[in-house]
Amino acid sequence: MLMSTLSKLMWVGRVPLLWVVAIALLVALAMVGLLASRAYAVPTTFTVNSTADPGTGGCNATECTLREAINAANANNNPTEKDLINFNISATGVHTISPTSPLPQITEPVIINGYSQPGSSANTLAKGTNALLTIELEGTKAGSGIDANGLSVAAKGTVVKGLVINSFAVSGIRLLGGADANGTKIQGNFIGTNPAGTAAQGNNSDGIALTGNSNVVVGGTLPSMRNLISGSRLAGVVLFNFETGINNKVLGNLIGTDKNGSGNLGNGNSGVAIFSRAPNNIATTVKNNTIAFNGNTTESPVRGTDGVALFGDVGSTDTIRSNSIFANKGLGIDLNFGPEDGSTNVSNANDSCDTDEGTNDLQNKPNLTSALTSSGTTTIKGSLNSNPNQTFTLEFFRNASGANEGKIFLGQKSVSTGSNCTTGTFTFIPSQAVSAGPTITATATDSEGNTSEFSAPRTVE
Repeated sequence: MLMSTLSKLMWVGRVPLLWVVAIALLVALAMVGLLASRAYAVPTTFTVNSTADPGTGGCNATECTLREAINAANANNNPTEKDLINFNISATGVHTISPTSPLPQITEPVIINGYSQPGSSANTLAKGTNALLTIELEGTKAGSGIDANGLSVAAKGTVVKGLVINSFAVSGIRLLGGADANGTKIQGNFIGTNPAGTAAQGNNSDGIALTGNSNVVVGGTLPSMRNLISGSRLAGVVLFNFETGINNKVLGNLIGTDKNGSGNLGNGNSGVAIFSRAPNNIATTVKNNTIAFNGNTTESPVRGTDGVALFGDVGSTDTIRSNSIFANKGLGIDLNFGPEDGSTNVSNANDSCDTDEGTNDLQNKPNLTSALTSSGTTTIKGSLNSNPNQTFTLEFFRNASGANEGKIFLGQKSVSTGSNCTTGTFTFIPSQAVSAGPTITATATDSEGNTSEFSAPRTVE
């Protein structure tokens, strides 16, 4: 019986057991070889300890410059996990790095963390910024070629935070290569100002430029993520969403102001400029930013002189919500921005049932008919004519007397149009009364996220 049992164990079905074991071993060895061929380096921390440039070629405890740290991170063969570039430069105060040529492109994912420098701290204020930044990239020696950006990013998921970046011949930060820089986060920086955030030291093109990238976040939902983006010769933030570029977010930043959100350090062209050249470029969100004082030059009018300027094809969607937009030279929000130079900006006219086409479908804006404060209550009335049988979110803003943008967000209201394309008369009562004299404006955003320009202002009586 024992021999019979052993004989059976030597077979699995019709295959000898030894063959099964041999095949299993071959498969295991193949898997080991496959895994070995795909092995990547573990994430590494590179610590910048010198303001010199370019350095001696290595990145070690004796000397590691920013250029050397970027080169080392690029060479670390770690495309799926982020290396870390920290700073630990001796002495206190601001440490200025002045590259003598353009810094290398970032080609492997990395977190560049200026807040790691002792003495630095992130913003904690609900308004403005009290961030203390002690790592400055200053570009006057970096050359004048097309690569002379403060940082050039061509790696998915890169994070840049806690840096001052100013005086470069092109952009402060430029995202390259379309999908190569998808998922980048730019948070808690001062772009185009001095380290104190009190004076303009602009970059010669844009503050931050995206070129066909998706899922990029400039700023964020926390105070610590707030960027100050001011002083640039052209736009503060520009998104070139040509054949690609979806789901980008510009959130909670100060664009065109000083660190307090009230002083004028305006960018030369628009605060935010969005160019969408394909009909499926959707879901750019501009929300909770302060965008002011932009458009102080007409040197490059193609990027507008507005708070937010949009130019693109039918079907592009840009949601512009809950921002503080004021004192820009052109319009607060300019849909279908054309060749105007900022001095002749004209708001788009509403059309019956909103059948016209263009950026954000040239969404009609509300028509405010009255704004009256009585017995401690402000009542705003108006109507919206737009696409039939749809629901819209209206946002209301208070401005200084005579102003027509949207400085102080008052609240929002949901309304619906009927088959005749109109809401009829709506009423909105803000939680806090508005005294007589200021103006009220409003925007409309449809269910797809298309936001209108600001309405004509209505003075509070």
